[in-house]
Amino acid sequence: MKLLGISLILTGIAYASLTLDEIFKDIPSTISTSDYVFVVDVHSQKNFLFYKNTLIDHFMVSTGSKHRYKGNREMREGVWRLSSRMNENLAPIYGARLIYLEKYNKEKQKFVRTNRAFHGTNEPENIGQPTSMGCVYHFDQDIIDLYEYIPKDTLVITKKMIGDSFKGSNINVSLLPL
Repeated sequence: MKLLGISLILTGIAYASLTLDEIFKDIPSTISTSDYVFVVDVHSQKNFLFYKNTLIDHFMVSTGSKHRYKGNREMREGVWRLSSRMNENLAPIYGARLIYLEKYNKEKQKFVRTNRAFHGTNEPENIGQPTSMGCVYHFDQDIIDLYEYIPKDTLVITKKMIGDSFKGSNINVSLLPL
């Protein structure tokens, strides 16, 4: 049963619509989920936070760079979850907090440890552009808040592009029943 759809309104004109089913279709039914889910749109460099299928916030981020480092470090599409956390003795590149990401392996049907993470940054001027080494970095205050309030094992879905509607920074997001 579809409860909500996301309708994006740009200057009063309906621009695009996605259902939560379309966004969350990659989550295997065998995975237990928390009330929170992140959706990282690599194209727009935004991280959207849902609570009980309702969009509650979004954050500008920086994901992996295709050209800044040796080798392509772009964030791949997939299903991930937040795992262990660090808030002390971090190298400056990680900013104020770090939350590791585990990636769901379809063949093994389980999450596996990775070297990817949500973290802060000492390069806040790069947020909004794909410049990281493969992680999803946030402004320090955003990662401090997420570290404090978002539970371990929260799912993260990464998509190349959710839709052109998510490109603008002044988008009015409204939730409408389907």
